[in-house]
Amino acid sequence: MEKTKLRVELRSDKGKEVNKKFRRKGIIPGVLYSPHDKKNLLLKVKNENLSKLIYHKRHGIINLEINDGEKKSDRLAIIKDVQYNSLKKQIVHVDFYGVTLKEKLTVEVGVELTGEPVGVKEGGILELELREVEIECLPSQIPESIKADISHLKINDHLTAGELDLPKGVELLTEPDRIIASVHPPTKVEEVAKEEEEVEEEVAEEAEERAEEKAKEE
Repeated sequence: MEKTKLRVELRSDKGKEVNKKFRRKGIIPGVLYSPHDKKNLLLKVKNENLSKLIYHKRHGIINLEINDGEKKSDRLAIIKDVQYNSLKKQIVHVDFYGVTLKEKLTVEVGVELTGEPVGVKEGGILELELREVEIECLPSQIPESIKADISHLKINDHLTAGELDLPKGVELLTEPDRIIASVHPPTKVEEVAKEEEEVEEEVAEEAEERAEEKAKEE
């Protein structure tokens, strides 16, 4: 897989107030960690560059170009986690995980559905139940996404994680019976109206019975 470059800088300052100042300047605080490192590296990266990377290629290997103010060094990593501001949907922190090309990783990859199900053409409703699956593979084998053709799905059919066609060397960790997508029968307006009418009649009958009982008591 082609490695994407991302320029980052070391940072020594930390804390909520410092991070707020970073973000006001368009800088996102982050950290680089791995089992092979004695300590975590505190980093900062331009929000613009990080956002573009996440939008286009979140699951790929990244060649971090680390600048400590005196010299530059490269480090292979993947984006392990991104924290967002729940109100403004802005990135507030990023976690990088250092990798080696010979060590398998556990990551989540998006499922990309293609084709229009037969059942939808017949009036059925497509429901997406799982957008990502967990896999294990070498860093060089991480797919951008896992494509799945659902054009064959009829009404009441579904696609499970175990039915996904995985690339060579990629192992599925998500439960095989987890449903990715399903096609449900169409909901008929007549049936809904009839059910509502029956409920209204039952409510009316119960109210009338209560009124008669109350009248007898009086």
